[in-house]
Amino acid sequence: MCESTLYLEEGGHVREQMREVARIVFEGDIATVTDVVGERIVLEHVEVKEINFLSHGVVLRRKN
Repeated sequence: MCESTLYLEEGGHVREQMREVARIVFEGDIATVTDVVGERIVLEHVEVKEINFLSHGVVLRRKN
């Protein structure tokens, strides 16, 4: 399977937020993230910093 790990960059630190991410939906600067078992988190005031298809990592960063 090709699930990803989601990281959030905030205040100069990058922290893991969720593993086995299957879907990320953006509405403006709000990201709704869902994993393979249907668990969801909502992150507000974020934007995409990096998507790495080789390592299956997605980094979002908090907007100022």
